[in-house]
Amino acid sequence: MIIRLSIACGLIAITVAIQALFMSAGLHALRRIDERRKFFAYRHPTVVTVAWVIYLIFPIIIDVCLWAAFYYVAEALPSFEEAFYFSTVTFTTVGYGDIVLGRDWRQIATFEAVNGWIIFGWATALMMAVIQRLYFREPEPGRHRD
Repeated sequence: MIIRLSIACGLIAITVAIQALFMSAGLHALRRIDERRKFFAYRHPTVVTVAWVIYLIFPIIIDVCLWAAFYYVAEALPSFEEAFYFSTVTFTTVGYGDIVLGRDWRQIATFEAVNGWIIFGWATALMMAVIQRLYFREPEPGRHRD
């Protein structure tokens, strides 16, 4: 059990690092767009918001795949497809319960659910920060939204 819990903690650390790298790169790209194309984000906030939300889904997919790979390699679930489905339902904290882990693995799934809760909260906070910047900043002098 200690080994499995250690692996779960390791997976949480890896997924947090993945999320941090994607978020850092995404924020850097948004800053560059702001610097190079001064008014693009200001004039097209919906386009930037949609692109940002889609971009933030990619690290979540990677995170889910890592957890699914763990379940499959550890033989906690019989196929990668089932492991991916279970991981998606667990990471998103939907928890349908149509696929469940055996008694030896149940506690690990709670770690994944907590991991998903943290990642989604973090991504939501960042989405809101970007949305506030796009929609609620003061217009540049002499400029207005079209």
